[in-house]
Amino acid sequence: MDGTDQRNSASVSRRRLLQLGLSGLAVSVLPGCSLFVMAGKMFFGDPKQKSQFRRSTGVDLTKGEKKLLIACSAPHGVLNRFPAIQIDLVDRMSHLLKTRGVKVIPSDDVATWLDDNGDWGDFGELSARFKADYVVHVTITRFEVDVPNSSNLQQGRMSCRVEILDCKKTGSPTGVFDNTYDMSYPKFPIQKENKSERIFLESFMKNVSTSLAQLLYDHRASEVIS
Repeated sequence: MDGTDQRNSASVSRRRLLQLGLSGLAVSVLPGCSLFVMAGKMFFGDPKQKSQFRRSTGVDLTKGEKKLLIACSAPHGVLNRFPAIQIDLVDRMSHLLKTRGVKVIPSDDVATWLDDNGDWGDFGELSARFKADYVVHVTITRFEVDVPNSSNLQQGRMSCRVEILDCKKTGSPTGVFDNTYDMSYPKFPIQKENKSERIFLESFMKNVSTSLAQLLYDHRASEVIS
């Protein structure tokens, strides 16, 4: 290698080192989980990860071969404060899943059933009525937007159980997924004067419904709600 080639090679090496250094600097200044998400995307892209439901059952609901029905229950204390929360959550989750190619029983039909029957009753009867392959039952045990002992702070907190029943495999609904979740939004309480309760509740419900819907479809790491 002559002197010119050596100088050109050294120049290319310096440029590569500079590019790597700048990339590392960009990653190092990103806050929170963004650091790991961006670092992962830099080296590995942004691959999809299997949903918890798919890992448990091997079924990819986005293939559109199975029909899903979503039901939601909540205690009277929650319903007294948020009377529309059951159907609101069903509607939001249904919309998100439809955009991913999942076949979902229309939330209006589910709401009508609930109005006519007063409660969900037997899920075998419910699934037969709508010819659903799976029933997703979200049982809310806690739902709050106020911070205890504070009149000017708000933070959404929700605890729930998500049970998924296979309604076609055997003669009666069989549980194939069962887990509990605790969610907070945002990570730290915020001042009420910065966002009205109506707008805050809208943001919280969007966060919650997306997190729960992602249990059912494959998604990228950058799409995870934290």
